[in-house]
Amino acid sequence: MSKTAVVYGAGQTGRGYAARYLQESGYQIIFIEKNDQLVQRLNEDKHYEIHFYHKDRTPIIINDFRVYNLEEGLRTFLLEADLIITSVGEENLHEVATSLAKHLSEYEVPQLLTCENGINPARVLKQTLQKNMNTGKDFATSQTAVFCSTVNINSTRLDILSQNETYFPYDSDGFNGTLDFAGAVPITNFENFLKRKIYTYNCLAGLISYLGYVKGYRIYSEAANDPEISKIMNRLLGGLNPALADYFDISLEEQQGFSQRALVKFKDELMLDYVIKNGRAARRKLGTTERIYAPYKILKERGYNTEIMTLVAGAALTYLEMIEYEGEDYMPAKELSKILNLDDQDEFVRQAVDYYYQIKNKEQLQLLDLL
Repeated sequence: MSKTAVVYGAGQTGRGYAARYLQESGYQIIFIEKNDQLVQRLNEDKHYEIHFYHKDRTPIIINDFRVYNLEEGLRTFLLEADLIITSVGEENLHEVATSLAKHLSEYEVPQLLTCENGINPARVLKQTLQKNMNTGKDFATSQTAVFCSTVNINSTRLDILSQNETYFPYDSDGFNGTLDFAGAVPITNFENFLKRKIYTYNCLAGLISYLGYVKGYRIYSEAANDPEISKIMNRLLGGLNPALADYFDISLEEQQGFSQRALVKFKDELMLDYVIKNGRAARRKLGTTERIYAPYKILKERGYNTEIMTLVAGAALTYLEMIEYEGEDYMPAKELSKILNLDDQDEFVRQAVDYYYQIKNKEQLQLLDLL
């Protein structure tokens, strides 16, 4: 008996990560995407390929799919679904909830699975859906942590270059039954699992992205291997690893192994990825529960040095200005205060803004000289 999965979001994660697991598990795939050009290309080409960084497996052809625009009448297609997956960015989950509430009754919503970065995107989706449907129904809502890197192959219309990642952890508390993906690993207390990923993997990724950006790097692995950035990561982990081991009540050795796997991945020169891509959504990533401020708080509360995290925040403010405020008035203290709901004289805000101005005023930027 065939199974059907609806994937909200046909971007790099949706078609390059989620779709691979779905096809390998025998699902018929229905993409729902709001980018009209991407919808057109998928409908015209009717297939694309997923290639792998290390050429350690044969490319996968994804061709058994349908694709629809977010604005189309979707009820018929949603009713077919055994599983609905999101890969839209946590900040866009309200659009998924709005679509589901528009087309389905509360009794017709199938199993939901989020593929997003965030502390608990499944909860965000469920609560937004409950609000839109004006119901207290406890929708089956699970989530995964995405450890796999994917990028568009720019010389093609749709093809993806991917890490050959076969680890698919998922929230067993929010899933009805067992997820039938190869490599699926059920995890309890998934919010804690996601926090650890964000405060380790995503924290290092943010450091590489924003410090790499202000140093002028385009390729992510080149930024990760920059001698200054490498030294700064190692210096950070000297405090962050024991702080996180204490915070999550795990052994230091376990946390050190976890962070080392992140470093190996980020420094792999065969894994093509881009600084500008990894830095996107800087406003969200500067938030209170995210990869910069939350590790800062954990370090500060345990008496460890926090200057690297405020340096990264200053670099992120520089990125935010260039991406979103080019040619417009930009007040970094006001921006960061608003994001974090803090007074502009808060220590974190003051230090981050000070680093922002130091970065902006240096003609020959030497990051280690700033610390």
